[in-house]
Amino acid sequence: MQVVLISSNFAPHFEGGTERVVRAQARGLKNLGVDVRVFCSTDEPYDGNLVQREELDGIEVLRFWPKGEELTVELDRPQLCERVAAEVADADLVHVHHWWPWGSGLVRALAPTPVAITLHDMFATCPRFFRLSPNSELQCPERGDWSSCALCIQPHDPERSLQAFETHLAQRSRAFELEVAAAAGLLAPSRCHAERMEALLGLDPQSIAVLGHGLCESTLASAGGADAGQRHRWDGKQQLVIFHSGHRSQAKGTLDLVQALSSFPAGRLRLDLAGKEVEAGFDDQLRAAAGGLELRFLGAYGPEELPALCRQAHLAAFPSRAPESYGLVLDEVLALGLPAWVSDRGALSERVGSAGCILPAEKPSAWEDAVRQLLHNPALLEEQRLAVPARMPTAQDAAQNLHKLYQSILARGPLPRSHP
Repeated sequence: MQVVLISSNFAPHFEGGTERVVRAQARGLKNLGVDVRVFCSTDEPYDGNLVQREELDGIEVLRFWPKGEELTVELDRPQLCERVAAEVADADLVHVHHWWPWGSGLVRALAPTPVAITLHDMFATCPRFFRLSPNSELQCPERGDWSSCALCIQPHDPERSLQAFETHLAQRSRAFELEVAAAAGLLAPSRCHAERMEALLGLDPQSIAVLGHGLCESTLASAGGADAGQRHRWDGKQQLVIFHSGHRSQAKGTLDLVQALSSFPAGRLRLDLAGKEVEAGFDDQLRAAAGGLELRFLGAYGPEELPALCRQAHLAAFPSRAPESYGLVLDEVLALGLPAWVSDRGALSERVGSAGCILPAEKPSAWEDAVRQLLHNPALLEEQRLAVPARMPTAQDAAQNLHKLYQSILARGPLPRSHP
């Protein structure tokens, strides 16, 4: 089986969450004997080659330079789509992980090659990717209403009228709905994300198969176990160390977490922050709000550094305000034996189970009350620690399920709808 995975970017040029997933899936499929290639775009300066060919992890990577076509609201890049289509002519199946920056006609340009799509975020329904407006007075509309969307993105091009934006957004929406209709299979990493995208795209319920990403790093899969869990025990007498990894921003609820912990006596709590701020000056806001809370900024990290970074922690916390589609950080801390508290917004709450608790997003007082209860009854955290799974699903598990889905598509059989 020859398969092409299409990503927006790829290591080593850039590796965000989606790129990590694509890389892990490529390795997993290769381990199963699949002839896999990765196509990606590049932000590097143009060197005269429209397509750069290289190898990573023993996998052929083609980097496309989007020469001559500017990004528009409609994301129309027919020439780039044609170049991609020419390169996949010999593939049995293509798996599109993102349209950015390829264009909203990519799937249809690849015909007749069957195409699977993973909806990692909400880009098919939002130029901002996540349906989170920087204007707090705007509410994201339901399907088919473009007035708020036009107000949201007009500041990027103030010379264009709101009416023009509404027209272009309607055209964009129609293009992506045609893309989805042309796909041989649709996937999402969580049930809540699948249901939201079904509603926003006007699809029937259960139209999107659920396939979790799993642990992307094999080193983390073998780093947990009983010994790791024992390291995170807390008897209530020592300082409680809370761990937060990933990006720091308003959307991730990091400031909400600091505000929730700020009222406790100095020395009682410590918050370790691994990752980087993604909003300029945000860390200064955290310091200003910390009160008696001890903050430790651990800096950017690679997944291989996580076991050491969270070694002293007793609890992980992810109070995201965003409707997370999956959240790799949760799998990582659970794999390392660390219980986790998560917000009730998005996919994190689907997987934490009894190995933590689910608290309301954007309500620091609720998180403060939960911590106060924990300080009075340390046994609550021990129960959560003991409930951490002995093994977390991995990207290799996901690759095995992907392989079955690909075979189902190629056999023109019914597409299985759910893989945990």
